[in-house]
Amino acid sequence: MPTATTGYTLTCVANGHLNSERETTTYCTRCGSVLRVHYDQPSDDLKYPLKSIVPDPLKTHPTALKKLDRLSETYGADLWAKLEFQHPTGCFKDRGSYIEVQKALELNADAICLASTGNMAASVAAYACYFEIPCFVFVPEKTTEAKLAQATIFDANIIRIKGSFSTCEQLCREFAKSGNYYLAGDFVFREEGQKSFSYELFEQGGSEIDFIFVPIGCGTNFSAIFKAYKEMKEGGLVDQIPRFVAIQPDQSSPVVEGIFKKKKIIKEQVQTMASSVAVPDPVDFDKVFEGIDQTDGLAMTVTENEILDALKEFAVVEGHFVEPAGALPLAAFKKKQDLFRQKKCLLVATGTGFKDTKVVTKHSLNSPVLSADLQKVINYVNSGFIEMQKDSWGKSRDTFMANLKMDKEHERLYNNYVSKINKKGKTLSNNEIEALQSLIFDEDIDLEYPVEVLDYKLIMRKHGLVHATVKLDLEGREVISEAKGVGPIDAILTAIRLETDNVFPLEVENHEVDILSPDTDSLVMVTLTLSHDNRQWVSKGASPDTLEAVIQAFTKGLAIAMKSATA
Repeated sequence: MPTATTGYTLTCVANGHLNSERETTTYCTRCGSVLRVHYDQPSDDLKYPLKSIVPDPLKTHPTALKKLDRLSETYGADLWAKLEFQHPTGCFKDRGSYIEVQKALELNADAICLASTGNMAASVAAYACYFEIPCFVFVPEKTTEAKLAQATIFDANIIRIKGSFSTCEQLCREFAKSGNYYLAGDFVFREEGQKSFSYELFEQGGSEIDFIFVPIGCGTNFSAIFKAYKEMKEGGLVDQIPRFVAIQPDQSSPVVEGIFKKKKIIKEQVQTMASSVAVPDPVDFDKVFEGIDQTDGLAMTVTENEILDALKEFAVVEGHFVEPAGALPLAAFKKKQDLFRQKKCLLVATGTGFKDTKVVTKHSLNSPVLSADLQKVINYVNSGFIEMQKDSWGKSRDTFMANLKMDKEHERLYNNYVSKINKKGKTLSNNEIEALQSLIFDEDIDLEYPVEVLDYKLIMRKHGLVHATVKLDLEGREVISEAKGVGPIDAILTAIRLETDNVFPLEVENHEVDILSPDTDSLVMVTLTLSHDNRQWVSKGASPDTLEAVIQAFTKGLAIAMKSATA
């Protein structure tokens, strides 16, 4: 059981200066370096620097220590994972927030504030909400609502700021100083909270570990796990400390670079799919460097593709969907698997994949939308698309249709689409490919089209009206139709319907135009909702040209409606 104690000092890591927590809970007042808690006496219990401690009100059980049987067999090592995504908010940050919020209350703060767009915002907000202390979260103006959903549901006060995340951090610090507000973040009392990882691991029987793999952002979680091991060794709980492996994405690796250069590195900007560890200025670099040095540890980087591969393998092989940062340990293990063979290795799975689902949607193909037709489903299952969908994870999909088993008519249809796009000197983006394959798999080759638009011309009139002239082949007869409309789409559809309504009248209830990839503008998807005698049909068309897509959607919709009416 953890115990509270006041027998500690708050010491500067750089110069040993003693700081008062009444003056600072973040950086040394003398030199601005990070702080560390030193306890007066070693102990075989987990200690927290608090006058009293409330049992964690949100956490109901330890996060699981899981043997990765299948991966162990595959790679010839004794692989384990600590499933930190089992915390109340789905991330390891809850360990630190649990202590930080209690420290804020102990210091009689009126509120707690932080700059964050993800895991920490959700975590601090959850504990602040439970302990009934106001929470202010500073975020850049373009932060998505999806990222803020958890913090919002826990009644956090969201402060949107124009500018970068660094601007938010600076303003949040100024805000904290402007009142009696506790500044939360990757600081010393969060480090103390996150030490519980190691003590919990020990209680679960996770001893005699050879390597611990830890994803690195600011470095606070790494330093907390390492500090706890040092305390456990001093207290006689363990005889030796595992070797630590610090991992960062190669596109966001100031800590790893700094370890090799033996000095702190600050990047102007970092960018990686593992957004929760994309930190340009790692505040706890010195502590990470110490941990690597004292345990004869390793500092490694992994590529974006290696992260993707590990993310997928962790899910498919072991059944765990982790955030991209949580896949870094497996990616690093695989990168130097010969070094770790026959060793007992612990992977720190930091957070749930549900925190960042856009990574999955970005790097995989969506399934097409099919009509409720058994034969279409069978054709789709036999097409090869499902197998290719699995194989395409994280790979370029510009030519994904090449290996599909299409009949000649669908192949002709696909080639017709691609030919039109190529003539405009454009290539399909992933979104456009997915839209096109949905159309192809759902196309009814047996449809009989009563009308074909042979040509059309538009003339802009005064007062915003457009005059459309269309040449049609209507059931074998060539006819010319003219009409005015509010805009080109209305004019074209009105002109066509003046003639087709004589065959089968249709109302255009709604039309939607979707430019799937504004950067390429290669494919426009038009969706029409058509009706007749209280029945509705939805039809889609796709083309590099909006009006061609409209014409395609209407003529197809007319054919579908007529076939349905006579069925």
